[in-house]
Amino acid sequence: MTAQESFTPMMIESSQSFDERIGVAELLVILRRQAKIAVFIVLAVMSAALYYLSTVEERFVTRAMLVLTQQETRIDRALAQLESFDLSRSIVETELDVLRSREFAASLAERLSLDDEPAFARAADAPPISEAERQAVLIDKLLASYSVSRSGESLAIEIVAETADPELTAAIANGVAETYIQRTTSERRSEIQRSVTFLEARVEEMSADVGAMEMKIADFVRENNLDDPTRLNRLVAEQMQLTTLLTTIAGDPGRSAEVRRSEADLAEAEDRLRRHTSASLSLGGMERALELEQTRYQQAISRLYELETQLDFVPRSARHVTEARVPVEPDWPNTKVALALSFLAAVILAFVASLLFEALNRRVWSEMDIKRLTGLTNVGSVARIPRRGIMRRKPTPLQFLSTDPRSVFNEGLRGILTLWLNVYRTSRSKVIMVTSSLPNEGKSTVALSLAGSAARDGLRVLVLDLDVHDQGVTELAGDKQASMSLQWMVDKIDKIDKEEDPPELGEPPIMKHASEEHSEVGADEQPRRLAEGLDLVTVGAQGRLNPHLLMEVKAKLFPHLRTQYDLIVIDTPPVLVLNDACRFGSLADAVLVVVRWGRTKSDELRETHARLNRSGAHVFGTILNDVDPRKQLRYQTGGYLGSSAYGKNLPGKA
Repeated sequence: MTAQESFTPMMIESSQSFDERIGVAELLVILRRQAKIAVFIVLAVMSAALYYLSTVEERFVTRAMLVLTQQETRIDRALAQLESFDLSRSIVETELDVLRSREFAASLAERLSLDDEPAFARAADAPPISEAERQAVLIDKLLASYSVSRSGESLAIEIVAETADPELTAAIANGVAETYIQRTTSERRSEIQRSVTFLEARVEEMSADVGAMEMKIADFVRENNLDDPTRLNRLVAEQMQLTTLLTTIAGDPGRSAEVRRSEADLAEAEDRLRRHTSASLSLGGMERALELEQTRYQQAISRLYELETQLDFVPRSARHVTEARVPVEPDWPNTKVALALSFLAAVILAFVASLLFEALNRRVWSEMDIKRLTGLTNVGSVARIPRRGIMRRKPTPLQFLSTDPRSVFNEGLRGILTLWLNVYRTSRSKVIMVTSSLPNEGKSTVALSLAGSAARDGLRVLVLDLDVHDQGVTELAGDKQASMSLQWMVDKIDKIDKEEDPPELGEPPIMKHASEEHSEVGADEQPRRLAEGLDLVTVGAQGRLNPHLLMEVKAKLFPHLRTQYDLIVIDTPPVLVLNDACRFGSLADAVLVVVRWGRTKSDELRETHARLNRSGAHVFGTILNDVDPRKQLRYQTGGYLGSSAYGKNLPGKA
């Protein structure tokens, strides 16, 4: 089993066992972190409540009740007659909307003469407006002064009025009920009256139509001699007589002229009979049409009489069952209740705001945040390097390791190396790649510090600065140096393998050849040794990996470097800036992602982890960098850098 395989279950187990639930202790910690915001919100809300109560005018409230009738009477337009319907939910809701409408409010304002009321009159110093605008303002105030509602499926409608004048309050509540009853009754009477007027005109038209049809029938009877009841019999007898005569003389050749006269007379008789029969049938249709029109005429007269009777008694659509009384005490403000509710609301708002501010904080503060976002284990925390001296300059990592070897900073690095050595015990697992999400998160500082701490523990360490754009490790090391090409290093592997003389003690062959190759340009530009057991190689822009060179580096260069060094630390560009880190991930046994405490954002860390996983890199864990131990302990964001005895050895206090 490889080191990577042995570490994977640890990561999965830690990810699965992570509990995202927030307990009481965590809530108290959140409130303590957001205490200033919570106190400010409570004070602001209570101050606003006191100011409001000191300036608000007294408000009086009263109630009236209106009960709708169970049935609604309407005019059927098709039949022009009264019909009754049971009130449905939609009908009641429609009536509630009517009571809230601006048209109804205008009628109520006119009924109560609200133009003369001081509460609804405009201020004397107000700018002049048109009559329509003044009326709109009046209606807006009136609609704001009352409300209507009902409970469940009840037909009872409660009217609640609220103004600064107790008598006006009762007048508005009762006025809503009386205005509604008066309007609905008047509308029903008007509807019936319109139907009566329509039926009167219709009856007059139908009477004229019936008279015209009767005259038309009389003229038709006279024109077709239909008033003689014996005419049909005479025409039939004449036809039969001519038919018999024609049959008798038809076989006599000597009477051919008489036969022709008889045939002509018979044809004429049959035509008169046919015309008489057709006229009789037409007369029957005309008489039936007249009978139908007479029936409709009688029905219209009956409905007209019925509606004229209803005009004398129009059923009321509602009853005013509870009249509003004039209130004797104001309903608002109730100072004690208002302050108590304001305090309760302020506490709830402060609590919600604290949770909201905590949730909106998308920065990574603790190991728990890292586990929640990526499932990765944070392998260690690195404290912030303090600034020193009059100029408040920050020493380089190697300087700080030398001047303060027992600092929390150094102990954090040693803890990371200890975990690395415990997990990766095989001799082939020696390459660590250090990267971050974005620039200025301290990846170069962590990479150089890890290498320096390992060298101080007696390991032979090589730092490869593959960040060809920034060369952060090289700048942190002090002097600038000439960059080397990975292709050049690969080409020298064959030459090193063919040498028979062993290199000098303490100098790896690749360093020896690099020194010889660059001796012509001066010692300052040679790849150099930063400290005992710590070498640095800076790879320039010409050394960027292509797929072919990547295979050669993995197959030739890195196997050689593994035999010469106990630990190889690779510094790469940020993952979210360049794709180099994803390419270099295949060179390393594991990848460490540097997370800057309180600066790296959650979505950046999540995307970094996803990109590294997609590229096939094995992410060993994260390093929480630039941690302020004092704030970490105060905010309880995880970790123990600032707790117990370690507080005595904080950077800058040694």
